[in-house]
Amino acid sequence: MIGRRVRFRVLILVAGAALCAGPFRANASVPDPRFSTFDAVVVGNSTGTPIGGLPAGFDVVVRDVNNASIANAVVTLDFSASGMKVYSSQNAGTTVNCAARTISRATDAIGHVNFGARVGGYTNSNLVVVSANGVPLGNVPGRSTDIDGLGGRTGLGDLAHLATNLISNVGAQETDFDLNGMTALGDLALFSTELLTDFGPLTYCP
Repeated sequence: MIGRRVRFRVLILVAGAALCAGPFRANASVPDPRFSTFDAVVVGNSTGTPIGGLPAGFDVVVRDVNNASIANAVVTLDFSASGMKVYSSQNAGTTVNCAARTISRATDAIGHVNFGARVGGYTNSNLVVVSANGVPLGNVPGRSTDIDGLGGRTGLGDLAHLATNLISNVGAQETDFDLNGMTALGDLALFSTELLTDFGPLTYCP
């Protein structure tokens, strides 16, 4: 009788420990905004070539409550509230949801992902939502060498906008493609490369 009582108590203790440990293990795989990191601005274009800052492209690192990286987390950029346009064609490995105006990529073994976003237009407000596995991580501005979001490419209309800012509005955010805080010759260099290699037009999500 005593032996059975001891075994029963042991089973209760084991079951209780499993219940307590279960939620901890589940939470450990949930992205935590406090430990996850992402770039300050999404800089895109129409060719999908990563640009903006160092390293180029929009980088996200997803970590959990234990500050451990999460592999294969689905990171999503949501442009639906930004007024920007998402291209219906994206780079290999990028999933586009035209109805939701989102693009998504999965993190690698160390929880990192890099976007070469094909988008048009811009927002200087924090209206692009960054999330991982459905958990919001934060909001950022967005911009593209396809500044006007017209024609499905980086074109002469965009060049005119950039030229105006270079001459009379160097503080303009939407044409600061290298993210140094101002519109300058470095931005013109990035724009010129895109202009010369963009053989569009492509189509925006309807």
